[in-house]
Amino acid sequence: MIGLTGVVSGLLLPFAPVLTETTTLTWPAPGQPTVSSAALVVPYRPHQLSAALPCTTLRTASATTLTVLDTGTGGVSVTDGTDSAVLRIGDVEVRVPLSGTADCAVRIEAGPSGVSVVQADRTVALLAGQPVPRVFGMHTDLDPAIAQGLSVTAVITGPFATTPTTIKVGLVIVQVLAAATALVLLRSGRRVPWRPSARWSRLWLVDAAVIGTFCGWAVIGPLAVDDGWATMIARHAAMTGNPGNYYRWWDAAEVPFAFSQQLLAPLTQVSVAPLWLRLPSTVLAVATWLVLSRGVLPAALPAIAATARVRILAALTLLCAWLPFNLGTRPESFVALGFTAALALAWRARTPAALGWLALVCALTVPISPTGVLVLAPVVVFAGRLRAAARRGPHSRLTVAALVGAVGAVALTVIFADQTWDALVTATDWHTFFGPSLPWYEEPTRYRYLLQADQQGSMAKRMPILVSLALLPLATLLALRHRDPTAAATRRLAAVLVLMLALFAAVPSKWSYHFGAGAGVFAAFVTVAIVVLARRSRAAGRREIVIGVLGSVLLAATVALAFAGPNAWWLPNLYDLPWASSPIRPGDVPLDNAALWIGVLAAGTLTVAAVRRSAARTLLAFGPAVLALVAFGTVLAVLLGSFAAAPMRRSEGALALVNLHRLASTHVCGLADDIEVLPDGDVLTAPEPDLPAAGFATGAGFYPGAPPPDSPGSGASRYLWGSWTTGPDATGDVTTPWFTLPPLSPDAGVALSISGRMTDGNSLSLEFGAAGDSGVTPTGARVPVDRPAADERPDKPLWRSIGIDAADVPAGSDRVRIHASDGRTDEQGWLAFTGPRLRSTVPLTTFLADNGPVLLSWPQAFLFPCVHNLAVVSGGVAQMPRTVIESPRPWLTDDRNAAIGGTFAGIDDIASLGEIPSRVVGHPEIDWGSVRVSSPVQDRYARTTTRSPQWGISSRGPRPER
Repeated sequence: MIGLTGVVSGLLLPFAPVLTETTTLTWPAPGQPTVSSAALVVPYRPHQLSAALPCTTLRTASATTLTVLDTGTGGVSVTDGTDSAVLRIGDVEVRVPLSGTADCAVRIEAGPSGVSVVQADRTVALLAGQPVPRVFGMHTDLDPAIAQGLSVTAVITGPFATTPTTIKVGLVIVQVLAAATALVLLRSGRRVPWRPSARWSRLWLVDAAVIGTFCGWAVIGPLAVDDGWATMIARHAAMTGNPGNYYRWWDAAEVPFAFSQQLLAPLTQVSVAPLWLRLPSTVLAVATWLVLSRGVLPAALPAIAATARVRILAALTLLCAWLPFNLGTRPESFVALGFTAALALAWRARTPAALGWLALVCALTVPISPTGVLVLAPVVVFAGRLRAAARRGPHSRLTVAALVGAVGAVALTVIFADQTWDALVTATDWHTFFGPSLPWYEEPTRYRYLLQADQQGSMAKRMPILVSLALLPLATLLALRHRDPTAAATRRLAAVLVLMLALFAAVPSKWSYHFGAGAGVFAAFVTVAIVVLARRSRAAGRREIVIGVLGSVLLAATVALAFAGPNAWWLPNLYDLPWASSPIRPGDVPLDNAALWIGVLAAGTLTVAAVRRSAARTLLAFGPAVLALVAFGTVLAVLLGSFAAAPMRRSEGALALVNLHRLASTHVCGLADDIEVLPDGDVLTAPEPDLPAAGFATGAGFYPGAPPPDSPGSGASRYLWGSWTTGPDATGDVTTPWFTLPPLSPDAGVALSISGRMTDGNSLSLEFGAAGDSGVTPTGARVPVDRPAADERPDKPLWRSIGIDAADVPAGSDRVRIHASDGRTDEQGWLAFTGPRLRSTVPLTTFLADNGPVLLSWPQAFLFPCVHNLAVVSGGVAQMPRTVIESPRPWLTDDRNAAIGGTFAGIDDIASLGEIPSRVVGHPEIDWGSVRVSSPVQDRYARTTTRSPQWGISSRGPRPER
């Protein structure tokens, strides 16, 4: 009964009743004027929408061409003609006559069944099947007095914002108690005594080295790709209770794979410092090491697992398999521990109790990530052993199956404790539609990513995967003809490895960093494979020598291919690393050349043969293992060495120093401590008339499709020069008039905007002078640091701000002018620039504190622990951000991309984002990202939330528009 109770209660959880939230937005807010408002509804179309258009408003506006109401692209748009109001609802147009004296008020009602336009005389235009209009805001061009009576009400529902009812909480309690009782019952009966190894205590130095390396890596290691994404999901869930994705997929919950974020969320309430958030992955790394060295290897190599050589070998392989993948907040570290623990439990299973613990490990691993499916590999490989273990206890096999099922149903409790079946179906539908969601036969894509010359294909990520694949046929061939325990262990681990790689095909996204979920298994296999190579090489026959020689060639090619990858990592501008975009060549040694590895091994073999002929046969057979060990050691040295040296090469923006400062409690705001914002001040004036310029036009001369930030002759573009006159092949030279330069405070400076290039034949400098009776005497010239976009397209040039700090202005200067030359004739052979203006310097933390809400782009969100005034998403509505922290070029604006369900897609529809210049302190040339401020559109609506009970199959979210 206990087993059946646990299984049934778990199966009922997805369908149990919950309290669902309904959010209602009312614009304008009661008692407030009718002015434009943002309203970022997610997923864009509310469940219901109603709009009231008073006749007086429509008639008063009919004499103008102003917009009466606009909710955004794909929404409701109301404009007036001379004798009728034009209503555009999605792609449908409805005209309402305004002539005469009859009441012309209009009401728009939209819901799941369609849209109706109701006029005052009860005439109804029914648009059956028309979807509810999109809502990104309520914009009106009308004066509040004229717009009085204009109103919009939007009702938003969804399957994710739920609260468990008493019934569901009761089911959770019953299921957990049944699972715990089942574990106790499975332990009854015959037990296998546990015998700790007496030699463990002698190897504490290896444990200390491994743990110390993991802890040091937490300080100096790089960002993982989705550190910011996972951190923001957990952080936002802790703030608001909303389990949504925050950035994309219409803010869908990550159900059924949200367990790691649920575990991370409470930690974000303590701190969101990068070092603190790396604590779970570091603890998981240590736990995986203990499971590997105390659980898996003693089962695979019982006679030698506790020897120093095997323990050091396992340490080397695990460090090489773990460090490149599993630091940070991504879920792979959680899966890696669960997968390794499942392997250890399945291998050592002797009693039903082991089956219970294995079921619990699997139940807690599967809800973490799609890669949790990897736990099936050891279950399948050791299925015979598990069946035998089920027969050893006092219970019948049916009873054991029920009890194990009750424990396995814990997975349903983890997934559905606060979610429903509808939430699962809806989230899966949205994730599949927006992607990435690739079928199983696209699995080669993962290996294509692994071999790319970017952070997905870095040399450290390639090495453990490629070496494991290369050793797989060699170790298997050597193990097939032998029946000793080492050969059997090799065959089993090879089977687990092959099945693991096959199960990766079931994971819908194919990123290479998912390989981190198999770190423990990669380490276990490589360790055992090298052991079997060592054992066979001691009495090497012709077969072993042939396998060894061919395997050495294969390993040499594999190692060279791995070292052909760069030392590239996520957001590379944060690190000053060697070989960040090139193959690894320390001291110009071509590690990416297979001939080098073959030559070194051959030279070593010949040297050994000259001294001791019999040892040459051993070395020939052991050659693949030698190459693997040297390669792993080299990778580890390059990895740790380059990141340890990175902050010494450049301290500003270095993540390692951010973590060290956190430990010292000095600078605690992460990357923001090293960023300054440079807002514009007054435009300088030129009392002298403009001078003739050869090849440069005044008030023009910029690329036709890329106008300056302000219209020529106004704002920052009051003064403007450019060499795009007849095209990019024009050349010229210009010196502007002298501009009056007031005294500068220490945090001030001089700035200007430029477009085009100021290198390779083009140049620009600021010339300073001091005015006197005889004119202006030059005091010196300065060349501002430029930071053009490396990926900028010639047909879409960008304007950017450059300048000089007050400290760099020559003493005594009260005048400044600009000298520019265009000597290039290629497609980027032109230069345009504005006149000078003042600028100030503000620490980014100060700026963000005064300009919230803040939207942190997902690549950057891990790096700003002091930003607490975040843009909130809850109840199907996203808060309009005032400031956006953008990622480095090319900008990754998933949050504003409607094509992938970006949560903040409406920002670009109702507002404009203008960049405020910024820089890394001391290194203005580094593209750290950017600060963008939205036009002053705020949330000016009233919001109410109600809750009502619903069954878990009755709150289905909207389907994506296919």
